[in-house]
Amino acid sequence: NQQRNEKGGWVTSETELMRANLRGEMARRNVTQEDIAKTIGCERPLANKKLTGKKDLTVSDLERIADMFGMTLFQLTTVLPQPIDSITQFKA
Repeated sequence: NQQRNEKGGWVTSETELMRANLRGEMARRNVTQEDIAKTIGCERPLANKKLTGKKDLTVSDLERIADMFGMTLFQLTTVLPQPIDSITQFKA
């Protein structure tokens, strides 16, 4: 179950996968770069650089973004066989 990157090629690295998941969640939830900037505590131009790979997202950035989406960091950075929105948790 592979994902495509923004250039139409296949996602080949964990960083690329995380960015693809992040873009997908942003699109599904109508989240803007301004929303991401507020969440991680920076200005929109820096958030843009982080989202496009010109600057690195920190673990703290990713944790805050995952929390905003109601996800775990693991979910944000992992290939999932189904959309994140359809996942439910089971309690024993």
